[in-house]
Amino acid sequence: MTPESWWQRRSGCAKTLLTECFSNGMGQLDKVEQRLGAALKHILSKPGSMTRAVVAYMVGIEMGLVEEGARAISCGIEYLHTASLIFDDLPCMDDAVSRRGDDCVHVVHGEATAILTALALVNRGYSMLWQGVALGNSERRKEAAEWIDKRLGTNGVIGGQALDLNSWAGSKDTASVSKVAAMKTADLLRLTVVLPAILGKATRREIQLLDRLALFRGLAYQAADDIKDVFQEFSKSGKTGGRDHALGRPNLVATEGTEGAIRRFLRLNAIADQLQASLPGALCQWQILDMLRVPLSVDLTELKIRAAV
Repeated sequence: MTPESWWQRRSGCAKTLLTECFSNGMGQLDKVEQRLGAALKHILSKPGSMTRAVVAYMVGIEMGLVEEGARAISCGIEYLHTASLIFDDLPCMDDAVSRRGDDCVHVVHGEATAILTALALVNRGYSMLWQGVALGNSERRKEAAEWIDKRLGTNGVIGGQALDLNSWAGSKDTASVSKVAAMKTADLLRLTVVLPAILGKATRREIQLLDRLALFRGLAYQAADDIKDVFQEFSKSGKTGGRDHALGRPNLVATEGTEGAIRRFLRLNAIADQLQASLPGALCQWQILDMLRVPLSVDLTELKIRAAV
């Protein structure tokens, strides 16, 4: 078996395990209030790619975190990520109607139930993170708790969403767009990659490199998302497009043009590739991080032609 197929098999097994954890981790939903239970079943039946969960789990195992702790952290992160998508899609936020090829939770179950569904996922997500922290390196638990707060709080994901919603009356320069992307998108990836490393046996050098790698992958992810929001059809993206333009939200295509946005996307991925290659140890040790390498999923030549029309 080649190293690549070995990693594919391991990540496939991890995805199966974590998908089951994600789908069943909210307990017996038949005993939950009927509308809330139905909305939770709706969202838990569509787990998405589980990329963040699989990467967090595999990094945790690689860094010596006990399996139960790695699983709790991974599923907790996936619940928090899913909750953020429900909030993102609300009429008061991005006002989207489709996600993962299906109707958004608020479209099917109403705004109030969607908000309660997201809050239920946040509550369970934090509970699972603390379970994982309790099973991690005892000398680093305080550091791990502070990392969670920084990445998810007012200076992280929540603060990034606030900037995305409210700070665009003035100039929309590339630096401002990148700041929102770093907080709103990259900070969740930084949590995904660095938290299990902190709670395991990672060295300070490894933690530093993993953090920078996650930052650049997150920025690349948002750059790709900006491009796809402008150019990709629903049949390929599975979610409502054109929201940035319609709502006057930050978007790299609007600030740098199509070719500039593509160049930035490629540069961010290249920097992240260099950081991954510089991680200590054998390359195969970090092969799971290839899952974070962002595909654009849009033909670059076609993009330039369409942008010129």
